[in-house]
Amino acid sequence: MPFPPSDMLAAQSKWLYFQGLEHKLRERHPELAHRVFFNSGGPFFYLKVNLSGESGVALAITRFGNTETWAILDPQSDSEPSVWAPSTPGEVLVDSLAAHAAAHLAGVPVASPWRWHQSERSDMTDLADLLTDSGVKVRRVVAGNGWFAYGPRHEPKLGLVESSRGHHLDAELPGGVLVRVSIKPNLGWTAHVHTPEWNAWGRIDLSRALTGRERPVPGVPLASASTERIAEVISGGFPTWAEVRPWDPFRGYTPPSPFGFDPTEAVLAQLSPLGFGDLREGVGGALVSDSHHVEWYEQEPKTPGNLLKPELVRLNGLAAAAGEDAPKRLILITNCGLSRPAAAFADQAKAFVFHFNPETGRLDPLNPRAQEALPPWEDSRKHDLEPW
Repeated sequence: MPFPPSDMLAAQSKWLYFQGLEHKLRERHPELAHRVFFNSGGPFFYLKVNLSGESGVALAITRFGNTETWAILDPQSDSEPSVWAPSTPGEVLVDSLAAHAAAHLAGVPVASPWRWHQSERSDMTDLADLLTDSGVKVRRVVAGNGWFAYGPRHEPKLGLVESSRGHHLDAELPGGVLVRVSIKPNLGWTAHVHTPEWNAWGRIDLSRALTGRERPVPGVPLASASTERIAEVISGGFPTWAEVRPWDPFRGYTPPSPFGFDPTEAVLAQLSPLGFGDLREGVGGALVSDSHHVEWYEQEPKTPGNLLKPELVRLNGLAAAAGEDAPKRLILITNCGLSRPAAAFADQAKAFVFHFNPETGRLDPLNPRAQEALPPWEDSRKHDLEPW
């Protein structure tokens, strides 16, 4: 007897997996069991919860370009599919399917966190709920699940936000003002605003908006602010940020003259808008701060390579010793790269390391902590699903 071809085996495997999902759905949500339908005859398998007539909410394997993912589709033509990674546990898939079906049957919004295409509650889903309750439109939440669909509905594309970039949500205020609130692994809460007239992102000083005091470093520790207070600040709009205006949108650095630039001025012009509030120019053009020690490290052109961990440990020691009453944190400006062990140590030491381009004057982050200080680079509405 010949061995079954690979496509037959793949189809059999999918059939068995969908059958298992059907059993899970009936067991975990017995109130929907009489509405569950599995089209076991294929050729495209799906699991469906019938609503009325032939309409229903379905779970299927959907192809976006060359990638197959799970997607939950409901009968509303203007709805956004709930997209999940191929490795998503079956329990999550059937619970999400049940949540969407139950909402349609009851005529209410999908329950949180499923309405945000997340499987677990988090600070970000709680914030999204609070903003929605206050009348703010939440466009997208990225927490545990960073998969989403965008582009033309007849041929949607797959979007993916890596979990290493932290959690965030995008909310839209009147006038086309877009706010991104993020929870960064190293910096905590951050917020940025994008307006049509700027067509760029500017930083919201959350610390000043929350407490009236400016922090000398980007971000607000999670323990220092509740989701309720963050929601109040964001939903309040520009009036709650009034003390921080006017501010400049972050567009990257452009030398003021084609005949050259001052490196100190270039660095200061880029770091200040990122939230290094007490950084200033001192005697002899040096950059000084009450909380940070700015160190310049220039590698000779004849010895290209990355800055190694032992040298970064030494520079971090110089920064700590520069403090009078307390150790200072290191801000390192360098013309070379950074080894992985050095980058890991920089994060551990709460240091910020930036590469300085001598030709353009621009700074680029070299460790994750420095990367987190940067604002978003584009309007996330470019990754919306287009209307039919």
